[in-house]
Amino acid sequence: MSISIRPVKISDVDFCLSLYSKHVVGSAVSFELEAPSTEEFSNRIDSISKRFPYLVAEENGVLLGYAYASAYRDRLAYQWNVEVSIYVEDENKKSGVATKLYTELFSELKRIHICKAMAVIALPNEASVGFHHKMGFEKFATYENVGFKLNQWHNVLWMEKTIQFPETPTTPLYWNYGLR
Repeated sequence: MSISIRPVKISDVDFCLSLYSKHVVGSAVSFELEAPSTEEFSNRIDSISKRFPYLVAEENGVLLGYAYASAYRDRLAYQWNVEVSIYVEDENKKSGVATKLYTELFSELKRIHICKAMAVIALPNEASVGFHHKMGFEKFATYENVGFKLNQWHNVLWMEKTIQFPETPTTPLYWNYGLR
């Protein structure tokens, strides 16, 4: 498989929204109850990608998945931390797509001086927990019964990965890409 990873483009919005919507409608992976509109989702991508990496994976012009980082918390002391998300088409799971996406994402996060990545996983989701563990994440908290979706309560697992840990961190850079 010759997978390439690149920054998201405006022409990728429909693919990303379609992939995300499957998780909104058919699972508890996302706690949104309705898929966002194309305009709303496009605005989200544009806003996030002005500050943090937002990447897509493709092979021979076919999009396979995407991953991005977003703000962990608003307070300035948290600026070295991000929350990460990844979505890959079902047929591309266990093909190396997700590993390539996260590997490139972490490389970009290190370049812009981010120190820790947090993953927030609605349970049950053993595939995601196992993948994040494989990528170096460790469990640090479980919030019990915090999301009600698909007629049941769901726990949320928080996992963290240290990307770098300098004694005195450098102020993070903006990724400064945005939708093009």
